[in-house]
Parts: sequence; structure tokens; C-alpha cells
Amino acid sequence: MAALTGQTIAEAQGAVRALLDQTLAGSGLTSNEYVALRVATARPVDDLAGFLAGQPQLSLDRGQAAALVHGLQTRGLLVEGVITPAGAELFERITGQVAATTTRLYAGMDENDLATAHRVLTAVIERAGELSSART
Repeated sequence: MAALTGQTIAEAQGAVRALLDQTLAGSGLTSNEYVALRVATARPVDDLAGFLAGQPQLSLDRGQAAALVHGLQTRGLLVEGVITPAGAELFERITGQVAATTTRLYAGMDENDLATAHRVLTAVIERAGELSSART
């Protein structure tokens, strides 16, 4: 049995991100913009750019995150970090496509294996956070 490594996790994250980018092609949204709309829909935050900059998987610094939010506001998809009706319509349409792709991605995988993977990856995220906090 092969050991789980950071390389394996990084490759999986990259593969899933590439699949998301492919799914979003033609929608007018980048994967980071999709995530921003998802956050604005699921759990609006006072400082969306700050929240996005704090998400390491997005690889955005504060300025890049602010520019991303500003771009969505300029396009009328967000107002002060809150999703607009136009943004909600686009997000809902795109989410259907993402859900269909996700269903195909996990099709045929054992539910117990998926639950175990979720637990392990959640523990890795928590421990990495703890180790990062201990170093600062």
C-alpha cells in the first residue's frame, strides 16, 4: 500500500482544479471567481477579499483577492461582497454543471473510501494549520 504524501495531495488538488477550470470554460468565470461566488452565496463575510486571501488553495495575496472581488463587482455579480441576482443566476447555472462533473468524478468510488478520505484530509488540514500556527 502506498503512503499518502503531500505530493499525492497536491496532484489530486491540481487534477480537480484543472477539471473545475475545464467545467467553467465558456462560463466567463475563473475557478477563483467561482469560489468567490460560492463563498458569497454560502456564507457571506464582511471582508470577502480578506477571506479569500486567507484561503491557501487559492494562492491569492490580499491585493489579488481585492482585484478579484472588484472584477466581480464591476461585472455586476457582487455588490460590497454580497451576490447580486445576476451573480446568483450565473452561480446557480454553473453550479449545476460543476455538480454534474463532480458526480462523474466520484462515480463508482466506494462511499466508505470517500468518507475515510474526507476524514484523513480534514485531519491533514487541521494539523497543517496547527503546525503553521506553532511556527509563527
